[in-house]
Amino acid sequence: MPRRSTTTNTTLSEPLTPEVVKEMPQEVAQNTLVNQQQTAIERDEFASTEFIDPNARLPRIQALRGMNDKLCGYFININEMAKAGFIDFDSVVDQLIEYTFESSGETEQGLLLQKPRMLVCPRTPLFGFDRAATQETQQLVPVGHWQRSFKDDDNIGNCQIYEIILLNEDNQPLHTVPLSYVAKGANQATFSQEWQKLTQEVTSCHAIANGIAARPKDARFNSLCVFELTVGREKVGTKQKSFACRVNGHTVPTMENWTDFFVGYNPIVKNQVWDGLQPTLPPAIPETLALPGGVEEE
Repeated sequence: MPRRSTTTNTTLSEPLTPEVVKEMPQEVAQNTLVNQQQTAIERDEFASTEFIDPNARLPRIQALRGMNDKLCGYFININEMAKAGFIDFDSVVDQLIEYTFESSGETEQGLLLQKPRMLVCPRTPLFGFDRAATQETQQLVPVGHWQRSFKDDDNIGNCQIYEIILLNEDNQPLHTVPLSYVAKGANQATFSQEWQKLTQEVTSCHAIANGIAARPKDARFNSLCVFELTVGREKVGTKQKSFACRVNGHTVPTMENWTDFFVGYNPIVKNQVWDGLQPTLPPAIPETLALPGGVEEE
């Protein structure tokens, strides 16, 4: 006989929020309605990760250098916002801007974030790409895992692809579908460096709080670390310098507030993140990848 799932409607003297559910016994919390939405659903066989298409195109977010400091940041246009399923679009309508791309002259409306809060999951290892072929075909053309020798070849750039979930100040996801983020050049190098610092800091705080060694954690733990970064429009390059959107810092967690930078203790958000980012999927380099309509060189 097919299994039946049940939902428990719990009567409380205070509003039913994720924080309240967190304090409940696990068997109650898993079947409790939060904001009129069921927190646990009995899934069928097709909910398995084996049905996920690793080559499917996710909505995109881009790091853009802009024409000045005020236009440097992470940009997602309104079409991509819709595809990502932004939960409270009305709350960001007054923040939308018109962004004009230098290379094409095209203008897009969207959201520009200069201090975003996000959860991060690397989807590829660091790899090299052919700049000339990429520009000609408007397809990202990988040439394999990154090698030191690539630094001497002006035609090969560095790249890494991530999937991210943007958060609000209360560590609640702003959208339902993860965003794909293709990081290249100085932006990739500084993003990776600052994100790795953040995960190490959260790992250290967690280790101290639990009296264990601060050994590096895997992608499941790291994907739950809240990365609040800052950006700057800076000149980079050795032979020919040009402006790039660099990640120049992040908010550093302390022993007093580190749990504000880790969503793992909220079972609802944790499951949403793991379901969305799928951190256990192995990183892989794509054969090719179509670039967004409006792009800027790093």
